[in-house]
Amino acid sequence: MTRKQSKGISLLLCAILLLTGCSPAVPMRENSNVTLPPAKAVYQAPEGDEQRDKVETVLLYLPSASTGQLTPLSMTMALAPNRHPAETALSRLLSYSGSETVRPLLEGQQLEVYTGSAIEILGSTATVNLGAGALALDSQQMLTVCRAITNTLTQWNDIRYVNILIASRQPGIDITATLPMGSLRRTQNEEALWDIPAGDTRFTSVATLYYPANVGKGVLAEARAVTFASKTMSDMVMGLLTALSADAPSLQGLPDVPSLDLLLAERVIVSDSTTGGGRVVSLHFQEAANEVFINAGIPRSVMMASIVLTLTTFLPNISGVSVRIGQENVRALVPTGVLEGGGQEILFQDGIMRRADFTNFLLNMVPLYFDNGEGRLARVQRPLPYYRAQHVRALFEQLLGGPEAVEITPGLKNPMPGGITSADLIGFTVENDTVLVNLSENFLQQCQGLSPQQETLVIYSLVNTFCELRGIRRVRFYVAGQQPETLSGALYLPGEFLFNPNIIQQ
Repeated sequence: MTRKQSKGISLLLCAILLLTGCSPAVPMRENSNVTLPPAKAVYQAPEGDEQRDKVETVLLYLPSASTGQLTPLSMTMALAPNRHPAETALSRLLSYSGSETVRPLLEGQQLEVYTGSAIEILGSTATVNLGAGALALDSQQMLTVCRAITNTLTQWNDIRYVNILIASRQPGIDITATLPMGSLRRTQNEEALWDIPAGDTRFTSVATLYYPANVGKGVLAEARAVTFASKTMSDMVMGLLTALSADAPSLQGLPDVPSLDLLLAERVIVSDSTTGGGRVVSLHFQEAANEVFINAGIPRSVMMASIVLTLTTFLPNISGVSVRIGQENVRALVPTGVLEGGGQEILFQDGIMRRADFTNFLLNMVPLYFDNGEGRLARVQRPLPYYRAQHVRALFEQLLGGPEAVEITPGLKNPMPGGITSADLIGFTVENDTVLVNLSENFLQQCQGLSPQQETLVIYSLVNTFCELRGIRRVRFYVAGQQPETLSGALYLPGEFLFNPNIIQQ
């Protein structure tokens, strides 16, 4: 081969690398396109965290003006940044005043979300807490409202089930509020929204269970079918406690919940509340329960949150839960490991634990990408407060912290150089499906001297993590407002990076 031919081949290889934005160290399929060349559109590098609304077309399920049956209405709306679009869609659904083709959800009445509440979206389940005005709905109106909310929220693939509460209580499907709705799924107008067999017989329903997360951080939710011995309140309580003590099929790495039903010192009591209305579930655990919880790696505060959230979400008209362990009536808790509100005492009025007492315990699993020690990235699931799970800066900070002790497998480590801090993310914003990330000069300096493999892992740990965010497909990097050619010589930085599945450990 002549020197001229060799030079030509070298230039061709360089051109390929510039177009793909990948070093030869990255395992790639032929023709894989994980990085795009510089786009013609010129974006401004963000200064600070710019929270911009995103305009999208959303479906609202409303009664048809001609038939009264629910029909989808297509509507363009501005969606709040870092929040699930279901929140805005629910607000518009409840407030829509009608048109020539569709009626408002309720004629002459407007529903509202319960004061101080927002939609809780954990795992694949959304929980909607309506205001007390919904208590006046008749059975047909309640059916329409529940189906409309469920079908509207489940248009997003990450929501499969919906729980409906009214003033923080599950309303049930009968006048006496004794039969549970369960976690609702998308249905057609002619389908039954809930299906409880007649008589006091064994039945199965989908319930949302709140499982303790690792190291006392809070609770994670999973909706699954639970079988109950009968429709009596005590049997439904026992069914939920038994289900909590079993493994969560879709949640990995959680502590094993002890057999709660076997830890009970006496039978479950469900009685009318003497204050505030509703019913109260009374649980009396053996004295040994405290030690059993500790040995299982579950702080008492997290175990109580798991039980209270599970029972009040499923059981009709339950306002709270009272718990006695041995001779102690649990009237206060001081959570220490939770990600929000740790060390702050929670006092329970009248010794009744209510759903609202455990809002800070709600978590979602978030995927992060770390160095597996063998030139690839490992996908790690980490629990975060559910309202931070879609925030770019929160994820950047989690990556900087590296793997946690409960996540560490042989070789797993942080790909980020040690001198980088949260302040090195100058700002970020989102343009359509692209995250614009503006990094500091210090970030660039800390990456100087990295090997091609190390540089690749730094970039793609950020890219793959951010591309797991809802609606995000691309990442564009800036350093101090400009796009330098490279961080450390291996990757061509200008352009837009796509999710790279080929660099992930299988």
